[in-house]
Amino acid sequence: MPANFTRRRDLLAEAGVPEPDAALSELTREVSALGLPAEWSTTPPPSGLGAVREALSTRLFRVPAEQRRLARLVPEWIIKRSGDLASALWLPLAEHGAALDLSGYLLAILGALADEGRERESQAYARFMLDLQFDWRRMYADPRLAYGFMREREPNPLVWRLLEELRPRGLRLGVLELGCGIGNDALGLLGSELVDSYTGIDISERALEAFEKRVARERPRVPPRLIRSDFLELLERLTVPEAEANLVYSYSSLHYFSSGELRRILQLVHRLLRSRQSGQAFFCFGIKGAGSVWDGQGLPLYRPDVWINWDGQSRWFPTRGALAHQLDEAGYEIRFHELHDHWGYSELGRRDVFHYVLCSPRRV
Repeated sequence: MPANFTRRRDLLAEAGVPEPDAALSELTREVSALGLPAEWSTTPPPSGLGAVREALSTRLFRVPAEQRRLARLVPEWIIKRSGDLASALWLPLAEHGAALDLSGYLLAILGALADEGRERESQAYARFMLDLQFDWRRMYADPRLAYGFMREREPNPLVWRLLEELRPRGLRLGVLELGCGIGNDALGLLGSELVDSYTGIDISERALEAFEKRVARERPRVPPRLIRSDFLELLERLTVPEAEANLVYSYSSLHYFSSGELRRILQLVHRLLRSRQSGQAFFCFGIKGAGSVWDGQGLPLYRPDVWINWDGQSRWFPTRGALAHQLDEAGYEIRFHELHDHWGYSELGRRDVFHYVLCSPRRV
């Protein structure tokens, strides 16, 4: 799943909210009671922002006036003055402490965005913060989305770069792919003479069904094993045969995870690969970075590199230095780290900048 759920919790915790889980539960109850337009979670309601303002009006009247005033400043703060939601939440907590009507304040931010007629910002904020029983599967299936979660593509260039790097080593590869989707990259890997086994993991049942249909049609040399699971949970379990891999692969998935989750994923992959007796084991991934088409697009969650994009999902767009530092702290030795311009991945005719990384656990 996207990182929104854990990043919301992190946002409240870092701002000083004493019990962030309880606060989020209370916010969810309030949103349900308000009866905000259900269609707001996927498409703007036919009645526009007026329906949102009407639904919020009675509840926001109960928010103390000074707290409402601060909330009205948030759109300018985060859109025009280089602020972010983290600092916009820290200030009222610092000023009002336990007297802050936290749910009311978070709803008042939505009201302030709506009052300014900022429909896209309102929609992104509502999807991220208010958990309006958001149907992610419906969003991924929306044909208007540029990144085509369910669209068949050629394997991403990282597949060929990886195989080129590993071929001279004479390795036999057992591949574990985190977030395999419908198998775009998997079919490139499965066609390589280096690959002896492949396990793909994805949370989407629909994507795995599409993957299985492609396998039946294309009949790759190595039959894949597909598992529907949250791959962080699966890595925690480290079951066999998933744990037999000496190559862990992931493309365009890791930037969705919160910082704490990503650190844990790096630790678990490190533990898995360190257990390989051959001593040659690799983690290869592609992750969107600074300069990508959606970097800086939407609402800033944490400056400078975590954004709530227009689709409501939060993503990390790291610089080369930031990503290298995180890998070093996690105990990895980088084999290659290259920046790749990937045109048309997220939007037709627009550029994403992907970090292409191959690394191995350091042995001490």
